[in-house]
Amino acid sequence: MKLYINLINFNSNKLAGVGYFFKRIASNIDLNDSQWSVFDEIVILSNTKVDCLELFGFKKSEKIKVVKLPLVHNFLFRIVFEQVILPFWMLKGKTVFYSPTPSIPLFAKVINSKNILITTIHDMIPFKVKNKYSFFRSIYVKLLSIKSAQVSDKVITVSEFSKKDIAEIAKINLSKIEVVYNFIPELKHTVGNETKPYFVTVCTIEPGKNIENMIIGFNKFLKENENLVNYRYIIIGQFGWNYNSIISLTQSLGIKDKVEFKGYLIDSEKNDLIRYSAGMVYLSKYEGFGIPPLEAMYFDKISIVSNTSSLPEVVGNAGIIQDPDDTDLLAKNLRLLIDDVSIYKSRIERQLNKFNPEIQISNFTAILLNSLR
Repeated sequence: MKLYINLINFNSNKLAGVGYFFKRIASNIDLNDSQWSVFDEIVILSNTKVDCLELFGFKKSEKIKVVKLPLVHNFLFRIVFEQVILPFWMLKGKTVFYSPTPSIPLFAKVINSKNILITTIHDMIPFKVKNKYSFFRSIYVKLLSIKSAQVSDKVITVSEFSKKDIAEIAKINLSKIEVVYNFIPELKHTVGNETKPYFVTVCTIEPGKNIENMIIGFNKFLKENENLVNYRYIIIGQFGWNYNSIISLTQSLGIKDKVEFKGYLIDSEKNDLIRYSAGMVYLSKYEGFGIPPLEAMYFDKISIVSNTSSLPEVVGNAGIIQDPDDTDLLAKNLRLLIDDVSIYKSRIERQLNKFNPEIQISNFTAILLNSLR
C-alpha cells in the first residue's frame, strides 16, 4: 500500500506555522518502525525549489520515494496537478493520501472509493481575515478548505477552537475532526533567564495580526511610565501584505526608534530574543493555535494574549488574557509583565504538559494508521 504525502505547497526554506507543525512531526517519526510496515512505499510529492527531506527532517528510510514536480510552484499549475492529474495516480488499489495543508485531490475518492484522504486544516483564516489573499485566490482557498474538510476521511487540526470552527463553517460532524496540538520538541522549559528591557512579538508583519493595537498600547505604556522609557518593542517575522502602514504608524507616533522590525530570523536568533525579553505580546484577533506564546512559556516568559479564538486555550491560566482592542489595558498589562508575574510563572509547567511532544506524535500516528481500519 502507498502513502502519499503532499508537500508541493512548500517552495521556500523559510517555514511558517503550518510548515513547522509538520516538520516537528516528520522529524520525530521513524518510518522504519514496525507500525509503519503496512506501507510498502511512501511517496513524497515536492516541487523542485526545496529539498523536502532535509527541510522537514525526515529520517532515512528505503520506503521513501521523492517525486519532484516541475512548475507546481506556480499556483495555476499546482491546481491542475492536484485536482486533475493526481487523482489518476491513485486509480488502482488502496492509497492513503495525507496533506499538511487543505491541498488534497478532491476527486480521488470519486475515481477510486478505496482511497483514504487525510488533511490538516490549521484554521479558517480565509473566512475571518479580509484582504489576505487576492480575490480569485481567496475564492479558491475558501472552496478548497470547505471541500477538503467535507471530502476527507479525517481532518486533523491544532486546537479545540479550530475543531469547532471547521465543523461549523464546513458543516461537518465534530467526530470527523481530531486535534493534534502544536508542540516544540526541541525546547525544554528553562527558568531563571535574564530579563532585558524589551517586549517581543513573533508574527508575520501584516494588518491581520493586530500589530497596530500592540504598537499603540506600547506607546501608551511609554507615556504612562516615564521611568521605563528605555524599554523597546521588538517585532520578529517576515513582511506580509500591506506592512507599510504598520511601519508608518511607528513614525506617526514618534516611536520609530523604540520599535524594531527584525524580519525573519533563524530559530536560534529568535529564541534568544524571546529568552531575554520581559514577555510576549500576542493580540492577534484570530489564530488557529498561536505558537509564539507556547515558545515563550518554554523560556519561562509570560504572554499577553487576546481573549479570542484559540489563544486562551494555548496559555490557559499561565498567561494574561485581554480584549485585543483595549490598548489602555495593554499598557497596564505591559507594566504587569515587569512588576510581578510570579503567579503566572508557577502555572507554566502544568500548561506545557498539555502540549507534550510524545503524546502529540502518538496521536498523529494513530490517526493515520487507524484510518486503515
